Amino acid sequence: MTYTYTDQQLSELNRGKNVYSVNPEYAKRKENRTAIVTEKPNHKLKKGEVNTFTTSDGQRFRVIATKSDPKTGFDGMAVAQIVNGRVDYKNVAVVAAGTDPDSKTNPAGPLSRDVVNALYPLSPQYEVADQFVKEIKDNPKYEVSQLTGYSQGSDSQMKI
Repeated sequence: MTYTYTDQQLSELNRGKNVYSVNPEYAKRKENRTAIVTEKPNHKLKKGEVNTFTTSDGQRFRVIATKSDPKTGFDGMAVAQIVNGRVDYKNVAVVAAGTDPDSKTNPAGPLSRDVVNALYPLSPQYEVADQFVKEIKDNPKYEVSQLTGYSQGSDSQMKI
């Protein structure tokens, strides 16, 4: 049975302390100070790292893969719902972060992104996002049932 992610769950997964925090630079910034999101199993987690989320409706999700590309600024994660204490790998959501205007990768803020997008038809993050989704889809253990993102993340997800 396919799990249907709610709009609220997807919105929460797309927020800073969640998908953006796969990037350690984001998580450690003074104004953010949040745990680093990782796919590590519980026994390998270090202090300041998390591999699960609970949305406001009480649904728990396990992070099964992450990608943070310092060259393009792409940050993304793949999550699966936890049902009765077990991870449901057959209903994976791939979440792509939007543009982080405070990222060192994007020193001119939205202006640099807008200039690049005016010159090239695809976001500079597209190839990295495409490869990340392909890696998840190619894993026989996983079935992707949802792609989500906004800003450049949305652009990447729509083209995949």
